Amino acid sequence: MKFKPMYLLFALAVSMNINASSADALEKTNVLVIDSGSDFTHNALKPLALANEAEAKGKAGVDDDKNGYVDDIYGWNFVNNNSTLVNLKDTPPDYDKVLRCMELLGKLQAYGQAGMTPEEFNFLKTQYQNQQFWAWVSFTGGWAHGTHCAGIASTKNSDVNLNAITHIPTGNSPKEELEEAMAMLKHNMAHRITRRTRNGETDAKKVTLDELGKYFAQLGQDNAAKVQPKADYIGSLKPRVINCSFGSPNSALVDLMKKNMPQWGWVNPTDAEVQEVVNLFVTNAFLPRDKAMFAKAPNALIVIASGNSSEDLDPFVSTPNDVPIENKLVIAATDEDQKLAPFSCYGKKVVDVGVPGVNIYSTYPNQKMGYMSGTSMACPLAVNYAAQVFSVNPSLTPVQVKKIIMETVDKKEWLADKVKSGGVINVTRAVRAAQLVKDGKSLSAAITAARKDVSDKVHRSAKRTRPDLSDPLVKALYFSIIK
Repeated sequence: MKFKPMYLLFALAVSMNINASSADALEKTNVLVIDSGSDFTHNALKPLALANEAEAKGKAGVDDDKNGYVDDIYGWNFVNNNSTLVNLKDTPPDYDKVLRCMELLGKLQAYGQAGMTPEEFNFLKTQYQNQQFWAWVSFTGGWAHGTHCAGIASTKNSDVNLNAITHIPTGNSPKEELEEAMAMLKHNMAHRITRRTRNGETDAKKVTLDELGKYFAQLGQDNAAKVQPKADYIGSLKPRVINCSFGSPNSALVDLMKKNMPQWGWVNPTDAEVQEVVNLFVTNAFLPRDKAMFAKAPNALIVIASGNSSEDLDPFVSTPNDVPIENKLVIAATDEDQKLAPFSCYGKKVVDVGVPGVNIYSTYPNQKMGYMSGTSMACPLAVNYAAQVFSVNPSLTPVQVKKIIMETVDKKEWLADKVKSGGVINVTRAVRAAQLVKDGKSLSAAITAARKDVSDKVHRSAKRTRPDLSDPLVKALYFSIIK
């Protein structure tokens, strides 16, 4: 059986619900991809990239617009402090073979081993067992991440202006950021312990939650100050939608915190105690940074990938999902049958809506196309949808667009206790609601009318298999390169 990539299955037939004069009036929507960098030399992305004209027409090596960033034509690399968003010199050896593995992984993630030929599965298994080669597959998943997101955000949507900033080190997970934060805390705790010893307190007393909260809060202030230049730059781009396919998994934070707590006098802390400290850490150290990073873009809808650790996010605090702002939309990933993907995080209080995120076909650096799966892929598809809503009615606020998106979903009973809206985005219906608001209806009336005017997407009846995650090899392959 031959399967089509997910992007070909998206019926983005917005034109059915907009008359010709309205379609002619569509405005470009500024979309910012905050990620590992996007390759705007790619033929599919370059026509949509919004150039900084002063730098594009200026002299190389000169800060022509005097904003402090030299040659920032399409954005800035805040990791390496230069204008190279994606270093194409890092293109992996055997790149085509790497992309073939990503394609077969997508097949496995979407349809299971039964959706592959024996030759395809054996090829994938053989490459996976080659640790040296598979390291390049893993690297590519990070290096190409921002380019893949940019492609999804603009697929079948020419009414976008794309910019990007490099926020995530190439091929890196949040682990280094967490370890850096822990190193700073260790330094502070060591100073505290030394002070206690000088005062004659030789016993290793447990650091209280109140004391930890103060240390975490200081770290949060430092983090917010450090992110200020990035926040200013984000604001200068005037985005209407921002893609945030990054975050720190709770499970990783728990593991790291559990290793550090004994040094602070916590003897054999319980899981509940560790989680309480993690919640305190995220709330005080990370969320102030997240809030500061988006503070200069109040007119943007901040679209956030919920994460790929298969966790219910409601019982704890996570970053950046719980950033205390109203103009955010948190995304879970669904598969082709609109069921929650096995890797996707969820939470009826924290996560807003479901969007396809399995086996997504999009752009790769150096003029390539290929597949990836993850909430990182569902996130830019939601960005794409939100941008279409803004293009139809630019006068809408981010909070209004969020309301439209969430209240025009296709309701799914299996998502009722997984995401706040209880469904998956219906972009045709959302665009219809935006148009009705533009025509003079109130927001609530437009949403009600759009629900009557536009039917749910027809559920395909084709029989599909799903991966057998009880098979250790299939499970290992399935989760190996989830982004």
